[in-house]
Amino acid sequence: MVRNEGNFNGSLFAEERQRSIMDRIHSNGKVTVEELASLFNVSAPTIRADLARLEEQGLLRRTHGGAIALSATLFEPPYAQREVMRYDEKKAIARAAANLVKDGETVLLDAGTTVHEIAFLLKEKTALTVVTNSLVNALELMDSPGIEVVLIGGSIQPRRRATLGPLAIRFLDSFHVDKAFLSFNGVHIVSGYTVVDFDAAEIKKRMMQCASECIVAADSSKIGKIAFASVAPIQFARILITDNGVQEIDRQNLMEAGLEVVVA
Repeated sequence: MVRNEGNFNGSLFAEERQRSIMDRIHSNGKVTVEELASLFNVSAPTIRADLARLEEQGLLRRTHGGAIALSATLFEPPYAQREVMRYDEKKAIARAAANLVKDGETVLLDAGTTVHEIAFLLKEKTALTVVTNSLVNALELMDSPGIEVVLIGGSIQPRRRATLGPLAIRFLDSFHVDKAFLSFNGVHIVSGYTVVDFDAAEIKKRMMQCASECIVAADSSKIGKIAFASVAPIQFARILITDNGVQEIDRQNLMEAGLEVVVA
């Protein structure tokens, strides 16, 4: 009888712990093994077993080091398709972003399609140095007489038309820029800035670290979304530029988190 009662209590505790894990997933969009092991005062293998059980039930998706909500996106359309999606919103965001760039500054541009619209508007600037991993941005700016273009080396990823990988990340060790303009697949008040894969996450993280000021260009469809790979907390950027489709509650929450939100 004692043995049966002990087994039942252990099973019940595991179920309660797994319910708590799902509560955190629903609130934050993701969890890590490390944080859960500390929270519940159990071993990492115990947490991994919990996550495996919850994944079997179709309640979450396990990742390296943790788990994410099933709603977290792993999909990104091809570049040519993304280029024309929400085009008017991207143009408006780009105009607001370009107005923040002063002649003589050093600027870092990532490989997002919204950021490419910013690159197009920088062509008339003078004494500007632009560092980018985007082949499209480099081609757009390379004939502009007032701009020096530095293309980040690394492995070319055709679907992003950009360089990524360890070489690209090490390349950035030599740079510090005034402003970095970046785009993300998800901008979430709790989960922060997220993208669909680790290659993109790592280089964007390094880009944010080598800038005095980080500016995020994200159309309103990205606000409140969570993608697969985490890049940085929401406070890591100073300014978020989005379009007038952003929900007022989201705008208020982001401002309360310390972001300056510019609605283009």
